[in-house]
Amino acid sequence: MKTNDRLTRALQLARDGVAVYPLASNSKVPLKGTQGYKDATTDVETIKGWFEHVPRANLGIRLDQAKLIVVDIDRHGDIDGTETLRKLNQQGKPLPSDTYIEQTPNDGLHYFFKLSVKLDMKRRTGLYPGIDVLADFVLVAPSVINGSAYRAIEPTNDIATAPQWLLDDLLPNQRMNKAPQHASQIQKTWAGRMLDDLVAGTGEGSRNSYLTSLLGKLLRTGCNGMTAYELLQYANERLQPPLPDKEVNTIFKSIIKRT
Repeated sequence: MKTNDRLTRALQLARDGVAVYPLASNSKVPLKGTQGYKDATTDVETIKGWFEHVPRANLGIRLDQAKLIVVDIDRHGDIDGTETLRKLNQQGKPLPSDTYIEQTPNDGLHYFFKLSVKLDMKRRTGLYPGIDVLADFVLVAPSVINGSAYRAIEPTNDIATAPQWLLDDLLPNQRMNKAPQHASQIQKTWAGRMLDDLVAGTGEGSRNSYLTSLLGKLLRTGCNGMTAYELLQYANERLQPPLPDKEVNTIFKSIIKRT
């Protein structure tokens, strides 16, 4: 009898304490009758039942319960995450390459990292251009999408600890120091007013114009494009509701072309 590689991987992950869940074959949609990652489990009999019912079901894992995160490097579309990765490395922010990494069906990369504590977040899209961070769930090898499989780059690599710089960028509020008492006595500069605007945000009806104006101000400080993009994403996340990433990227590319 032929071994089911997906069931084998699912059971191995479960033995390692990582909860798994099934998805429809060749799809990112939860298996019919399941609730996706909310049904993730390490129970062997439940897992066997899923794959006996649909042997070619795709496989996902729940990240938060396992204290894992995945850095998702996008390599298709207008923005190349690998180029961003190179720039981060030049800025002293290297992503360890000796961790467990999977190649995605769209030629992207998933870097897996472990955490010492759970993060109070689900996922962070657009943390950097072409790079997202997943903290809730992710599809894993040997799942297949459109005929192409997720595959491990170095299957024997262990999952490394997440670098501190990445956690600092994910949760900037947790590294902020209390403002000094004399701060309010300092004369506010143009840059200070711009930073106040960044934090203050705006109402739903003026989000596009607000972000467009803010990006122009950020670029006039002389900061590099990546820094401006990260701050633009930060400002957007504070809006209620935030603009979709596609609209934020359109604003960014439009203003960058003019500079």
